[in-house]
Amino acid sequence: MPANKIEVLKTAKDGLDVLPDLHRYADLAARGQDPQIPADDLERLKWYGLFHRKQNPGYFMLRMRIPGGVLNSEQMAAIGEISNAVGRGEADITSRMNVQLRWITIADAPWLLQRLSAAGLTTQQSGMDNVRNIVCCPLSGLTEHEVIDTRALVQRMQQAIVGGKRFSNLPRKFNLSVTGCREDCGHAQTHDLSFVPAIREGEVGFNVLVGGALGGMTPEYAQPLDAFVSVDDSIDLALAILDVYRDHGLREKRKESRLKWLLREWGIDRFRQTVAEQYGRPLARTGEALTNKHGGDHIGLTKQRDPALRTVGCLVPVGRIKGDDLIEFARLARTYGSAELRLTVQQNILMPNVPEDRLDDLLREPLLQRYSPTPSAFIRAMVSCTGNDYCAFALIDSKGEAIKLAQALETRFEVPADSQPVRIQMSACPHACGQHRTGEIGLLGGRKRIDGEIIDVADVFAGGRLGVDPLLADVAQPAVPTTDLPEAVAHQIRAVRGEGALIERPQPAVSD
Repeated sequence: MPANKIEVLKTAKDGLDVLPDLHRYADLAARGQDPQIPADDLERLKWYGLFHRKQNPGYFMLRMRIPGGVLNSEQMAAIGEISNAVGRGEADITSRMNVQLRWITIADAPWLLQRLSAAGLTTQQSGMDNVRNIVCCPLSGLTEHEVIDTRALVQRMQQAIVGGKRFSNLPRKFNLSVTGCREDCGHAQTHDLSFVPAIREGEVGFNVLVGGALGGMTPEYAQPLDAFVSVDDSIDLALAILDVYRDHGLREKRKESRLKWLLREWGIDRFRQTVAEQYGRPLARTGEALTNKHGGDHIGLTKQRDPALRTVGCLVPVGRIKGDDLIEFARLARTYGSAELRLTVQQNILMPNVPEDRLDDLLREPLLQRYSPTPSAFIRAMVSCTGNDYCAFALIDSKGEAIKLAQALETRFEVPADSQPVRIQMSACPHACGQHRTGEIGLLGGRKRIDGEIIDVADVFAGGRLGVDPLLADVAQPAVPTTDLPEAVAHQIRAVRGEGALIERPQPAVSD
């Protein structure tokens, strides 16, 4: 069977080799000429984080790498300044702890990449068939009950993977997480490869999960590799797994090229044996898992290992934020904390190392009135993909619809004080960037002809969960008009949690 067209263009020229062409196209554009970028090079530009958007001709989305979601205030301010200069003052925090900017032209790309590099940031290999931004617990290194501080490990892992051609041509994208906390903040079961804390024969290290992928019509959670690895050896094992995937992953059909498809074809035992051979030593069997909670978001005030310090978790509704507000977050982190910020997979911002006696002043800052540490139960756990204003695949404005839905639910209902936030996850197409099948309530946007008119709709899913008994949400109500989502979602929340899950708020009387 002939290779798919992406495999053909990668064989002709590696994505990393497009950089001289990027500068040539930028120079032509800066001199007022049409650079006429070939379609193949438009794909290759994604190796440097530039994604051309057909619905916005001439403009690119820019995605950067922020390993573990850790930023210093100078980096956060730089992103805000770039957003204001060329991105129309807007940015999106993604569900992989990184940031995307819009409205970038090819003429702006060289200085923009240089500005990010000067701040210690890169966009390299943030898209297409590469290892994507590496996820870890956003409170890594801070909390008292943490098992492993993974910050340095994630940085070293990125250095081992990014920047060379060893892994610049994988069969498809590859999601990786390394979590050392007990709360599974990185949602380990949703990635191609995850390292989760465990103990074996008195040694603390990681158990290994493989094959998670949520896009398309056959989503799967990751499964145990039945392997334990020490912290020191985890990078070698990650590289061995990537080597096996690079060399044996299925490349003929692009829709069947993720690691999960190789596992289906080989089975976990053959895959494990091949990895062990590449690794060069036997794999120890699984240790005792040390995760005791799944999906912590760290919104609000979190006690740190140092009892005098707190981390302040601020909600960024569905991850969309203004450039000026990124700059202000940077200022607040310098003023009240340690000039450090963390991003989360729930698309939010944390400010660590705030002295307890400075909390009241920080909480009174105007920025925290807009990005609240005490949000409603409906917007708190709301996650959305980019939506059709910027993504060519998206069928609806998922971010806008998610905000309207949360506001409508907040107006009509509250949840009991002892209840967890309602996890609502929204995707605008089957690529499932909003991970709707993992949500307690999931929403998959679409378009449908109803009464002769094509309107925005969403399939409503219910019952997704992570943990020791994970479950992918199933369709509960198909093709619900987005105008009817509040009622449909409220119905499914009660179906999942019970009739007492929502408390009706008193509504103002309507005068005649």
